[in-house]
Amino acid sequence: MIICLLQIPLDIKEVREITVFDAVKQLELDNFCDLMFGAVKDIGSQEGLKEALQAEITEKALQQINEAALREGYQPLLYSS
Repeated sequence: MIICLLQIPLDIKEVREITVFDAVKQLELDNFCDLMFGAVKDIGSQEGLKEALQAEITEKALQQINEAALREGYQPLLYSS
């Protein structure tokens, strides 16, 4: 499992939705390739992959990702709207 940390500014009043694509495009190349290879095998179609990458990440999921990444010592992914 690949765990990532997303830094989200807390003082922004209007933040656009964060998608899975926003997160994965910041991964290191090896991690990106592992993730995409597994996703393509699991999803099985180009349209399915596109839908998965366009899925929004909820605020609760972001908190869980941040907490897990911090526990594992991963560097943050940067995100700005």
